[in-house]
Amino acid sequence: MRFFMKQGLLFLLGITTAGLHAEDTKVTEKPLNVGAFQEFGAVYDGLYSAGDVPGVIIGTEWVDHFGAFISKEAVINDRLHLSGGIGGVFQFRKPETVGAGFDFHQRKAFFIGPTRTEAVYYFGDPQKPWLKLGAGMFPYKYNPEASNLGEYLFRARAYPTTTTTGGYVLANSSGATLQGIKANFQNGPMKLDVLFTTETEQAPFYDFSLALVGSYSVANGLLDLGAGVNFSHLVPVKPSRTTNPVRENSYITDPATGKKYVGNSTYYTNAAEYYDAKGTAQDSAKAAQYNLEAATADGLYNLPDSLRPAVHYFTTSAALLMARATLDPKKLLAFPALGAEDLKVYFEVNVLGLKNYPVYYEKIMERMPFMMGVNIPCFHVLDLLAVQAEYFNSPWLNNTFSIASGNNERVNNTPYFPIGNDNVLSQKSYNDQAGKDNWKWSVLAKKTLQKRLTISAQVARDHLRLPSSKYYYGPQFEPNEVTAFKDSWYWVTQISWGI
Repeated sequence: MRFFMKQGLLFLLGITTAGLHAEDTKVTEKPLNVGAFQEFGAVYDGLYSAGDVPGVIIGTEWVDHFGAFISKEAVINDRLHLSGGIGGVFQFRKPETVGAGFDFHQRKAFFIGPTRTEAVYYFGDPQKPWLKLGAGMFPYKYNPEASNLGEYLFRARAYPTTTTTGGYVLANSSGATLQGIKANFQNGPMKLDVLFTTETEQAPFYDFSLALVGSYSVANGLLDLGAGVNFSHLVPVKPSRTTNPVRENSYITDPATGKKYVGNSTYYTNAAEYYDAKGTAQDSAKAAQYNLEAATADGLYNLPDSLRPAVHYFTTSAALLMARATLDPKKLLAFPALGAEDLKVYFEVNVLGLKNYPVYYEKIMERMPFMMGVNIPCFHVLDLLAVQAEYFNSPWLNNTFSIASGNNERVNNTPYFPIGNDNVLSQKSYNDQAGKDNWKWSVLAKKTLQKRLTISAQVARDHLRLPSSKYYYGPQFEPNEVTAFKDSWYWVTQISWGI
Protein backbone atom coordinates (compact mmCIF):
# COMPACT_ATOMS: atom_id res chain seq x y z
CA MET A 1 0.00 0.00 0.00
CA ARG A 2 2.78 2.45 0.94
CA PHE A 3 4.67 1.61 -2.26
CA PHE A 4 1.68 2.47 -4.47
CA MET A 5 0.93 5.65 -2.48
CA LYS A 6 4.54 6.78 -2.87
CA GLN A 7 4.73 5.97 -6.58
CA GLY A 8 1.37 7.64 -7.26
CA LEU A 9 2.44 10.84 -5.47
CA LEU A 10 5.73 10.97 -7.36
CA PHE A 11 3.86 10.44 -10.63
CA LEU A 12 1.47 13.32 -9.93
CA LEU A 13 4.27 15.64 -8.93
CA GLY A 14 6.18 14.60 -12.03
CA ILE A 15 3.24 15.68 -14.21
CA THR A 16 3.01 18.98 -12.33
CA THR A 17 6.66 19.88 -12.80
CA ALA A 18 7.36 18.25 -16.17
CA GLY A 19 6.25 21.29 -18.15
CA LEU A 20 8.39 23.57 -16.00
CA HIS A 21 11.74 22.06 -16.95
CA ALA A 22 12.35 24.59 -19.69
CA GLU A 23 15.81 25.93 -20.40
CA ASP A 24 15.23 29.07 -18.37
CA THR A 25 13.37 27.41 -15.49
CA LYS A 26 15.09 26.50 -12.24
CA VAL A 27 13.42 23.62 -10.46
CA THR A 28 14.55 22.65 -6.97
CA GLU A 29 13.00 19.38 -5.79
CA LYS A 30 13.21 18.84 -2.06
CA PRO A 31 13.68 15.30 -0.68
CA LEU A 32 10.61 13.14 -0.23
CA ASN A 33 9.30 13.55 3.31
CA VAL A 34 8.06 10.40 5.03
CA GLY A 35 6.67 10.37 8.54
CA ALA A 36 4.65 8.26 10.95
CA PHE A 37 3.36 8.25 14.51
CA GLN A 38 2.03 5.86 17.13
CA GLU A 39 -0.37 7.21 19.73
CA PHE A 40 -1.93 5.32 22.61
CA GLY A 41 -3.70 6.13 25.86
CA ALA A 42 -7.01 5.88 27.69
CA VAL A 43 -10.17 7.93 28.28
CA TYR A 44 -11.84 7.73 31.70
CA ASP A 45 -15.54 8.29 32.44
CA GLY A 46 -16.18 9.47 28.89
CA LEU A 47 -19.58 10.33 27.39
CA TYR A 48 -20.70 8.55 24.21
CA SER A 49 -23.76 8.27 21.94
CA ALA A 50 -25.47 11.48 23.12
CA GLY A 51 -27.73 12.12 20.13
CA ASP A 52 -31.11 10.51 19.55
CA VAL A 53 -30.50 8.06 22.43
CA PRO A 54 -29.49 8.67 26.06
CA GLY A 55 -25.81 9.33 26.67
CA VAL A 56 -23.67 6.50 28.00
CA ILE A 57 -20.76 6.85 30.44
CA ILE A 58 -17.98 4.30 29.97
CA GLY A 59 -15.34 3.95 32.67
CA THR A 60 -12.35 3.28 30.44
CA GLU A 61 -11.86 3.31 26.67
CA TRP A 62 -8.43 2.49 25.28
CA VAL A 63 -7.28 4.56 22.30
CA ASP A 64 -4.65 3.40 19.82
CA HIS A 65 -3.90 5.48 16.73
CA PHE A 66 -1.32 4.82 14.02
CA GLY A 67 -0.69 7.21 11.18
CA ALA A 68 1.71 7.69 8.28
CA PHE A 69 2.18 10.23 5.50
CA ILE A 70 4.38 11.08 2.56
CA SER A 71 4.83 14.50 1.00
CA LYS A 72 6.92 16.16 -1.67
CA GLU A 73 7.80 19.78 -2.42
CA ALA A 74 9.30 21.50 -5.45
CA VAL A 75 10.36 25.16 -5.78
CA ILE A 76 10.25 26.85 -9.20
CA ASN A 77 12.61 29.78 -9.78
CA ASP A 78 12.86 30.27 -5.99
CA ARG A 79 9.32 31.71 -5.99
CA LEU A 80 6.65 29.13 -6.78
CA HIS A 81 6.40 26.48 -4.04
CA LEU A 82 4.41 23.37 -5.01
CA SER A 83 3.65 20.69 -2.43
CA GLY A 84 1.54 17.59 -2.29
CA GLY A 85 1.04 14.74 0.13
CA ILE A 86 -1.19 11.95 1.31
CA GLY A 87 -1.57 10.29 4.67
CA GLY A 88 -3.78 8.10 6.76
CA VAL A 89 -4.76 7.44 10.37
CA PHE A 90 -5.94 4.01 11.50
CA GLN A 91 -7.96 3.49 14.67
CA PHE A 92 -11.04 1.83 16.13
CA ARG A 93 -14.36 3.63 16.50
CA LYS A 94 -15.66 4.28 20.01
CA PRO A 95 -17.20 2.90 22.05
CA GLU A 96 -16.11 -0.61 21.18
CA THR A 97 -18.85 -3.21 21.63
CA VAL A 98 -18.34 -6.94 21.20
CA GLY A 99 -20.55 -9.06 18.94
CA ALA A 100 -21.41 -9.90 15.36
CA GLY A 101 -22.92 -7.60 12.73
CA PHE A 102 -23.37 -3.87 12.40
CA ASP A 103 -24.87 -3.45 15.87
CA PHE A 104 -21.45 -4.11 17.36
CA HIS A 105 -18.26 -2.22 16.69
CA GLN A 106 -14.77 -3.62 16.65
CA ARG A 107 -13.87 -2.55 13.13
CA LYS A 108 -10.72 -0.63 12.33
CA ALA A 109 -11.49 2.72 10.72
CA PHE A 110 -9.24 4.15 8.00
CA PHE A 111 -9.17 7.93 7.58
CA ILE A 112 -7.12 8.66 4.45
CA GLY A 113 -6.71 11.95 2.61
CA PRO A 114 -4.39 14.70 1.42
CA THR A 115 -1.96 16.43 3.75
CA ARG A 116 -0.50 19.83 2.86
CA THR A 117 -1.30 20.16 -0.85
CA GLU A 118 -0.90 23.69 -2.14
CA ALA A 119 0.76 26.12 -4.53
CA VAL A 120 2.27 29.30 -3.04
CA TYR A 121 3.99 32.18 -4.89
CA TYR A 122 6.51 34.42 -3.10
CA PHE A 123 6.63 38.15 -3.94
CA GLY A 124 9.67 40.32 -3.23
CA ASP A 125 12.83 38.82 -1.77
CA PRO A 126 12.33 35.02 -1.93
CA GLN A 127 14.11 34.70 1.44
CA LYS A 128 11.98 37.38 3.09
CA PRO A 129 8.86 37.84 0.91
CA TRP A 130 6.48 40.66 1.70
CA LEU A 131 3.59 38.63 0.26
CA LYS A 132 2.84 34.93 -0.14
CA LEU A 133 -0.19 34.11 -2.29
CA GLY A 134 -1.39 30.52 -2.37
CA ALA A 135 -4.23 28.06 -2.82
CA GLY A 136 -4.96 24.47 -1.87
CA MET A 137 -5.39 22.50 1.34
CA PHE A 138 -3.09 23.60 4.14
CA PRO A 139 -2.66 23.54 7.92
CA TYR A 140 -3.22 26.87 9.63
CA LYS A 141 -2.32 27.99 13.14
CA TYR A 142 -2.50 31.60 14.34
CA ASN A 143 -1.61 31.13 18.02
CA PRO A 144 1.91 29.65 18.25
CA GLU A 145 1.61 28.93 21.98
CA ALA A 146 -1.79 27.16 21.90
CA SER A 147 -0.71 23.55 22.38
CA ASN A 148 -4.24 22.09 22.71
CA LEU A 149 -6.98 24.50 23.84
CA GLY A 150 -7.74 27.65 21.84
CA GLU A 151 -7.50 28.28 18.08
CA TYR A 152 -11.31 28.52 17.95
CA LEU A 153 -11.47 31.05 15.14
CA PHE A 154 -11.36 27.99 12.84
CA ARG A 155 -12.20 25.15 15.26
CA ALA A 156 -15.60 26.36 16.46
CA ARG A 157 -19.10 27.22 15.33
CA ALA A 158 -21.48 29.86 16.64
CA TYR A 159 -24.99 28.47 16.07
CA PRO A 160 -25.02 25.88 17.58
CA THR A 161 -22.13 26.92 19.80
CA THR A 162 -19.53 24.16 19.57
CA THR A 163 -15.76 23.86 19.95
CA THR A 164 -13.34 21.07 19.04
CA THR A 165 -9.84 20.09 20.06
CA GLY A 166 -7.61 17.39 18.63
CA GLY A 167 -9.10 15.36 15.82
CA TYR A 168 -7.94 12.04 14.38
CA VAL A 169 -4.69 12.81 16.27
CA LEU A 170 -4.87 13.97 19.90
CA ALA A 171 -1.40 15.25 20.89
CA ASN A 172 0.36 17.99 18.90
CA SER A 173 -2.86 18.71 17.03
CA SER A 174 -3.94 22.25 17.88
CA GLY A 175 -4.35 23.88 14.47
CA ALA A 176 -6.94 23.66 11.71
CA THR A 177 -6.77 22.28 8.18
CA LEU A 178 -8.25 24.76 5.70
CA GLN A 179 -9.06 24.59 2.01
CA GLY A 180 -9.14 27.63 -0.24
CA ILE A 181 -7.09 30.73 -1.05
CA LYS A 182 -4.70 32.55 1.27
CA ALA A 183 -2.56 35.69 1.27
CA ASN A 184 0.15 36.23 3.87
CA PHE A 185 1.56 39.76 4.23
CA GLN A 186 4.57 40.68 6.36
CA ASN A 187 6.22 44.01 7.04
CA GLY A 188 8.77 43.80 9.83
CA PRO A 189 7.02 42.85 13.07
CA MET A 190 3.54 43.08 11.53
CA LYS A 191 1.81 40.15 9.83
CA LEU A 192 -1.60 39.88 8.19
CA ASP A 193 -3.27 36.77 6.80
CA VAL A 194 -6.31 36.91 4.53
CA LEU A 195 -8.08 33.59 3.97
CA PHE A 196 -11.00 32.78 1.70
CA THR A 197 -11.89 29.17 2.48
CA THR A 198 -14.55 26.59 1.74
CA GLU A 199 -16.32 24.45 4.34
CA THR A 200 -15.33 20.77 4.16
CA GLU A 201 -15.79 19.59 7.77
CA GLN A 202 -19.42 20.09 8.87
CA ALA A 203 -22.62 20.78 6.94
CA PRO A 204 -23.60 23.03 5.28
CA PHE A 205 -20.71 22.09 3.03
CA TYR A 206 -18.88 24.27 0.49
CA ASP A 207 -19.94 27.65 1.92
CA PHE A 208 -17.19 30.26 1.63
CA SER A 209 -15.78 32.11 4.65
CA LEU A 210 -13.59 35.20 4.74
CA ALA A 211 -11.10 35.63 7.57
CA LEU A 212 -8.50 38.24 8.49
CA VAL A 213 -5.88 37.42 11.12
CA GLY A 214 -3.19 39.88 12.19
CA SER A 215 -0.30 39.92 14.65
CA TYR A 216 2.30 42.40 15.86
CA SER A 217 5.52 41.67 17.71
CA VAL A 218 6.71 44.26 20.25
CA ALA A 219 10.31 44.67 21.48
CA ASN A 220 11.76 41.78 19.50
CA GLY A 221 9.16 39.29 20.73
CA LEU A 222 8.77 40.40 24.34
CA LEU A 223 5.06 40.83 23.64
CA ASP A 224 3.22 39.24 20.72
CA LEU A 225 -0.30 40.51 20.04
CA GLY A 226 -2.87 39.02 17.69
CA ALA A 227 -6.46 39.56 16.60
CA GLY A 228 -8.76 38.17 13.95
CA VAL A 229 -12.24 37.88 12.53
CA ASN A 230 -13.81 35.02 10.63
CA PHE A 231 -16.97 35.76 8.65
CA SER A 232 -18.00 32.15 8.75
CA HIS A 233 -20.28 30.89 5.94
CA LEU A 234 -20.34 34.40 4.49
CA VAL A 235 -21.14 33.20 0.95
CA PRO A 236 -23.60 30.29 1.00
CA VAL A 237 -23.41 27.80 -1.85
CA LYS A 238 -27.01 26.80 -1.14
CA PRO A 239 -28.69 29.43 1.07
CA SER A 240 -31.50 27.08 2.15
CA ARG A 241 -28.90 24.91 3.85
CA THR A 242 -27.03 27.75 5.51
CA THR A 243 -30.30 29.25 6.78
CA ASN A 244 -32.72 26.33 6.86
CA PRO A 245 -36.27 27.73 6.34
CA VAL A 246 -38.15 25.14 8.41
CA ARG A 247 -40.08 25.52 11.64
CA GLU A 248 -37.55 23.48 13.64
CA ASN A 249 -34.93 26.13 12.83
CA SER A 250 -37.04 29.21 13.57
CA TYR A 251 -38.39 31.56 16.21
CA ILE A 252 -41.51 33.72 16.44
CA THR A 253 -42.77 36.57 18.64
CA ASP A 254 -46.10 36.66 20.44
CA PRO A 255 -47.52 40.11 19.53
CA ALA A 256 -49.65 40.15 22.67
CA THR A 257 -46.80 39.70 25.18
CA GLY A 258 -43.62 40.30 23.16
CA LYS A 259 -42.28 36.94 24.33
CA LYS A 260 -40.37 34.89 21.79
CA TYR A 261 -40.89 31.20 21.15
CA VAL A 262 -38.92 28.67 19.13
CA GLY A 263 -40.36 26.35 16.53
CA ASN A 264 -38.36 23.32 17.64
CA SER A 265 -40.94 21.70 19.88
CA THR A 266 -38.39 19.34 21.45
CA TYR A 267 -37.01 22.33 23.35
CA TYR A 268 -40.25 22.27 25.37
CA THR A 269 -41.42 18.66 25.18
CA ASN A 270 -38.12 17.02 26.18
CA ALA A 271 -37.94 19.15 29.31
CA ALA A 272 -41.62 18.52 30.08
CA GLU A 273 -41.11 14.77 29.72
CA TYR A 274 -38.15 14.87 32.09
CA TYR A 275 -39.99 16.77 34.83
CA ASP A 276 -43.16 14.70 34.38
CA ALA A 277 -41.17 11.55 35.09
CA LYS A 278 -39.80 12.96 38.36
CA GLY A 279 -43.33 13.20 39.72
CA THR A 280 -43.02 15.75 42.54
CA ALA A 281 -45.48 18.62 42.74
CA GLN A 282 -42.73 21.14 41.99
CA ASP A 283 -41.52 19.14 39.00
CA SER A 284 -45.08 18.70 37.72
CA ALA A 285 -45.50 22.48 37.81
CA LYS A 286 -42.33 22.87 35.71
CA ALA A 287 -43.62 20.29 33.23
CA ALA A 288 -46.94 22.13 32.99
CA GLN A 289 -45.13 25.41 32.27
CA TYR A 290 -43.09 23.81 29.44
CA ASN A 291 -46.26 22.25 28.00
CA LEU A 292 -48.02 25.62 28.13
CA GLU A 293 -45.15 27.28 26.27
CA ALA A 294 -45.23 24.49 23.67
CA ALA A 295 -48.97 25.00 23.21
CA THR A 296 -48.51 28.77 22.86
CA ALA A 297 -45.79 28.26 20.24
CA ASP A 298 -48.00 25.80 18.36
CA GLY A 299 -50.86 28.28 18.42
CA LEU A 300 -48.72 31.02 16.92
CA TYR A 301 -47.22 28.83 14.21
CA ASN A 302 -50.63 27.36 13.29
CA LEU A 303 -52.28 30.72 12.67
CA PRO A 304 -53.31 31.44 9.06
CA ASP A 305 -50.63 33.12 6.97
CA SER A 306 -52.45 36.45 7.11
CA LEU A 307 -52.48 36.43 10.93
CA ARG A 308 -49.25 34.66 11.80
CA PRO A 309 -46.43 36.87 13.14
CA ALA A 310 -43.22 36.98 11.14
CA VAL A 311 -41.15 33.82 11.38
CA HIS A 312 -37.37 34.24 11.62
CA TYR A 313 -34.68 31.60 11.13
CA PHE A 314 -31.42 30.76 12.82
CA THR A 315 -28.42 30.62 10.52
CA THR A 316 -24.97 29.09 10.27
CA SER A 317 -23.52 32.42 9.10
CA ALA A 318 -21.72 34.23 11.89
CA ALA A 319 -18.88 36.61 12.71
CA LEU A 320 -16.32 35.00 15.00
CA LEU A 321 -13.74 37.19 16.75
CA MET A 322 -10.38 36.46 18.38
CA ALA A 323 -7.81 38.32 20.46
CA ARG A 324 -4.63 36.88 21.93
CA ALA A 325 -1.36 37.90 23.56
CA THR A 326 1.92 36.21 24.54
CA LEU A 327 4.48 37.55 26.99
CA ASP A 328 8.01 36.12 26.79
CA PRO A 329 10.00 37.37 29.84
CA LYS A 330 13.17 35.69 28.52
CA LYS A 331 13.61 38.68 26.23
CA LEU A 332 14.49 40.65 29.38
CA LEU A 333 16.65 37.91 30.92
CA ALA A 334 20.13 36.74 29.97
CA PHE A 335 19.59 33.21 31.22
CA PRO A 336 20.83 30.59 28.70
CA ALA A 337 19.68 27.71 30.89
CA LEU A 338 16.09 28.41 29.83
CA GLY A 339 14.70 26.70 26.73
CA ALA A 340 13.21 28.56 23.77
CA GLU A 341 9.61 27.98 24.95
CA ASP A 342 10.15 28.28 28.70
CA LEU A 343 8.34 30.93 30.75
CA LYS A 344 5.96 32.10 28.02
CA VAL A 345 2.61 33.28 29.37
CA TYR A 346 -0.32 33.61 26.98
CA PHE A 347 -4.07 33.91 26.62
CA GLU A 348 -6.76 33.81 23.95
CA VAL A 349 -10.36 34.97 24.02
CA ASN A 350 -12.94 34.27 21.32
CA VAL A 351 -16.42 35.48 20.51
CA LEU A 352 -18.30 32.64 18.83
CA GLY A 353 -20.98 34.65 17.09
CA LEU A 354 -21.25 38.41 17.44
CA LYS A 355 -25.04 38.46 16.99
CA ASN A 356 -27.50 37.46 19.71
CA TYR A 357 -30.63 35.45 18.90
CA PRO A 358 -33.75 34.90 21.05
CA VAL A 359 -34.13 32.01 23.49
CA TYR A 360 -31.00 30.01 22.60
CA TYR A 361 -28.26 32.62 22.13
CA GLU A 362 -29.26 35.66 24.16
CA LYS A 363 -25.95 36.52 25.89
CA ILE A 364 -22.67 37.09 24.10
CA MET A 365 -20.70 36.18 27.26
CA GLU A 366 -22.09 32.66 26.95
CA ARG A 367 -20.31 32.36 23.59
CA MET A 368 -16.90 33.53 24.81
CA PRO A 369 -14.29 30.91 25.74
CA PHE A 370 -11.30 32.28 27.68
CA MET A 371 -8.03 30.33 27.45
CA MET A 372 -4.87 31.00 29.46
CA GLY A 373 -1.59 29.12 29.60
CA VAL A 374 2.01 29.07 30.76
CA ASN A 375 5.05 27.11 29.63
CA ILE A 376 6.77 25.72 32.71
CA PRO A 377 10.59 26.13 32.68
CA CYS A 378 12.26 22.83 31.73
CA PHE A 379 15.88 24.01 31.37
CA HIS A 380 16.35 21.99 28.14
CA VAL A 381 15.31 18.70 29.78
CA LEU A 382 12.06 18.98 27.80
CA ASP A 383 11.39 21.16 24.78
CA LEU A 384 7.93 22.08 26.06
CA LEU A 385 5.81 21.66 29.17
CA ALA A 386 2.61 23.59 28.47
CA VAL A 387 -0.18 23.99 31.02
CA GLN A 388 -3.48 25.43 29.76
CA ALA A 389 -6.85 26.18 31.32
CA GLU A 390 -10.11 27.40 29.78
CA TYR A 391 -13.37 28.83 31.07
CA PHE A 392 -16.42 28.68 28.82
CA ASN A 393 -19.80 29.36 30.41
CA SER A 394 -22.07 28.04 27.67
CA PRO A 395 -25.60 27.03 28.76
CA TRP A 396 -25.64 24.27 26.15
CA LEU A 397 -23.85 21.00 25.74
CA ASN A 398 -20.94 21.07 23.32
CA ASN A 399 -22.78 18.82 20.88
CA THR A 400 -23.01 18.82 17.07
CA PHE A 401 -26.03 16.50 16.72
CA SER A 402 -28.44 19.20 15.54
CA ILE A 403 -26.17 19.95 12.57
CA ALA A 404 -27.20 16.57 11.15
CA SER A 405 -30.71 16.29 12.58
CA GLY A 406 -32.63 18.62 10.27
CA ASN A 407 -34.95 17.66 7.44
CA ASN A 408 -33.60 16.86 3.98
CA GLU A 409 -31.60 20.08 4.17
CA ARG A 410 -29.72 18.34 6.99
CA VAL A 411 -28.88 21.41 9.06
CA ASN A 412 -30.51 22.95 12.12
CA ASN A 413 -28.81 25.77 14.00
CA THR A 414 -30.35 24.91 17.35
CA PRO A 415 -28.51 23.61 20.42
CA TYR A 416 -28.70 20.00 21.51
CA PHE A 417 -31.62 19.14 23.81
CA PRO A 418 -31.19 15.90 25.79
CA ILE A 419 -34.11 13.53 25.34
CA GLY A 420 -36.51 13.37 28.27
CA ASN A 421 -35.32 10.05 29.72
CA ASP A 422 -31.60 10.87 29.53
CA ASN A 423 -30.66 10.80 33.22
CA VAL A 424 -26.97 11.12 32.36
CA LEU A 425 -27.23 14.60 30.87
CA SER A 426 -30.17 15.67 33.06
CA GLN A 427 -29.63 14.66 36.66
CA LYS A 428 -31.06 17.02 39.30
CA SER A 429 -32.68 19.25 36.66
CA TYR A 430 -33.15 19.16 32.91
CA ASN A 431 -29.91 19.68 30.95
CA ASP A 432 -27.99 20.48 34.14
CA GLN A 433 -24.85 18.74 32.86
CA ALA A 434 -24.35 21.72 30.52
CA GLY A 435 -23.51 23.85 33.54
CA LYS A 436 -20.88 21.42 34.86
CA ASP A 437 -18.43 21.49 31.97
CA ASN A 438 -17.30 25.11 32.09
CA TRP A 439 -13.68 24.45 33.06
CA LYS A 440 -11.22 22.62 30.81
CA TRP A 441 -7.52 21.94 31.25
CA SER A 442 -4.59 20.42 29.40
CA VAL A 443 -0.93 19.54 30.06
CA LEU A 444 1.44 18.70 27.19
CA ALA A 445 5.08 17.59 27.53
CA LYS A 446 7.29 17.20 24.46
CA LYS A 447 10.89 16.31 23.63
CA THR A 448 12.54 15.97 20.20
CA LEU A 449 15.62 13.78 19.76
CA GLN A 450 18.08 14.12 16.88
CA LYS A 451 15.60 16.40 15.07
CA ARG A 452 13.73 13.31 13.80
CA LEU A 453 12.04 11.60 16.74
CA THR A 454 9.53 13.35 19.00
CA ILE A 455 8.05 11.91 22.19
CA SER A 456 4.95 13.63 23.60
CA ALA A 457 2.57 13.04 26.47
CA GLN A 458 -0.75 14.82 26.97
CA VAL A 459 -3.19 14.73 29.89
CA ALA A 460 -6.39 16.69 29.46
CA ARG A 461 -10.05 17.35 29.98
CA ASP A 462 -10.72 19.26 26.79
CA HIS A 463 -13.18 19.15 23.86
CA LEU A 464 -12.13 15.69 22.75
CA ARG A 465 -14.23 13.85 20.18
CA LEU A 466 -13.42 10.35 18.96
CA PRO A 467 -14.52 8.57 15.77
CA SER A 468 -18.01 7.33 16.57
CA SER A 469 -19.40 3.83 16.27
CA LYS A 470 -22.93 5.27 15.90
CA TYR A 471 -22.80 8.59 14.00
CA TYR A 472 -21.08 9.09 10.65
CA TYR A 473 -21.79 12.67 9.51
CA GLY A 474 -19.05 15.21 8.93
CA PRO A 475 -15.69 13.97 10.22
CA GLN A 476 -17.55 11.02 11.84
CA PHE A 477 -16.82 12.03 15.43
CA GLU A 478 -18.96 11.63 18.52
CA PRO A 479 -21.50 14.50 18.51
CA ASN A 480 -20.81 15.35 22.15
CA GLU A 481 -17.39 16.09 23.57
CA VAL A 482 -16.27 12.91 25.32
CA THR A 483 -14.69 14.43 28.45
CA ALA A 484 -17.89 16.20 29.45
CA PHE A 485 -17.99 15.46 33.19
CA LYS A 486 -15.92 16.69 36.12
CA ASP A 487 -14.35 13.25 36.49
CA SER A 488 -13.75 12.82 32.74
CA TRP A 489 -10.16 13.00 31.50
CA TYR A 490 -7.68 11.19 29.30
CA TRP A 491 -3.99 10.61 28.82
CA VAL A 492 -2.18 9.87 25.59
CA THR A 493 1.43 9.23 24.61
CA GLN A 494 2.65 9.90 21.11
CA ILE A 495 5.84 8.82 19.38
CA SER A 496 6.36 10.47 15.99
CA TRP A 497 9.20 10.40 13.52
CA GLY A 498 10.04 11.71 10.08
CA ILE A 499 12.77 11.38 7.47
